[in-house]
Amino acid sequence: MNYTDFFKHATHTEEQPDGLEPFPYQYRLAEKPWPELLDVPTGMGKTAAVVLAWLWKRGWREGGREAGPDAETPRRLVYCLPMRVLVEQTEQNACRWLETLAVAGVPGKNKVSVHLLMGGSEDVKKPTWADYPEEDAILIGTQDMLLSRALMRGYGMSRYQWPVHFAWLHNDALWVFDEVQLMGPGLKTSAQLEAFRQKIGLSSRSRSLWVSATLKRDWLRTVDFDPVSTIPLERMRLFSRHYPQLADSVSAPLVRISTKYAANSARLISAPAVRKSATDAPTPLSPECVLHFICANSARKCSSESTS
Repeated sequence: MNYTDFFKHATHTEEQPDGLEPFPYQYRLAEKPWPELLDVPTGMGKTAAVVLAWLWKRGWREGGREAGPDAETPRRLVYCLPMRVLVEQTEQNACRWLETLAVAGVPGKNKVSVHLLMGGSEDVKKPTWADYPEEDAILIGTQDMLLSRALMRGYGMSRYQWPVHFAWLHNDALWVFDEVQLMGPGLKTSAQLEAFRQKIGLSSRSRSLWVSATLKRDWLRTVDFDPVSTIPLERMRLFSRHYPQLADSVSAPLVRISTKYAANSARLISAPAVRKSATDAPTPLSPECVLHFICANSARKCSSESTS
């Protein structure tokens, strides 16, 4: 099984029985070394790109592990998000992909477990993921829950467990910070923690990946973290919207926007130009017009950025 088949199988649904073809940047993420920044427009499948690339590099295939894990891919995927609604959405998607691939499980069963860390969740009350640090796991949570544990001051947990979570989140962990433009002070905290990990050293390799549709490298600058010297521009460009193949993906027809989404958008958009008189009610745009509008603007934006 190659990665294209793996991706298509993981993403197949009743609406998409053949699954989704991975975009070039999604394929590169699975086949090349991990970058530090992922600069991809909204709606281009960043979550699927990261989660499925991590599974592939950890050796998971349909039904189980069939290959040895990549030495540069940590066993814990820590997905940090700034909002609860994003956490819930990401958790649902990750669980669906794992179940489709038949590799989902609970701690202690040598499968991939998914854990939700946000206020009131069961995984905060009973953090079973910490009892099996040797197994692959996906931790998805809000930045306050995850970063507080990384600072050894975990919210909503016994202080006697602080050192345990601190150790597991700084060793053998791939931190993914998504929607970083909404993180506020948490963004600088994430960069400074990465600087500490690089300077002090770890027993097992950990790394950070910052993801956003509006990401700028200088946002990560701290006292000890210099993004210019830490993140080479050449490697960053491989996973940026300025990369030619990614620009082609953005300009692809419909950009995988569903008709249902377009229909909902059409109800909110009116076309004053087609009114017969000033007193007539505006005529809603059709879903096809909305799709054309969104795709045309996505392509135009990508084209202007790639030439700037």
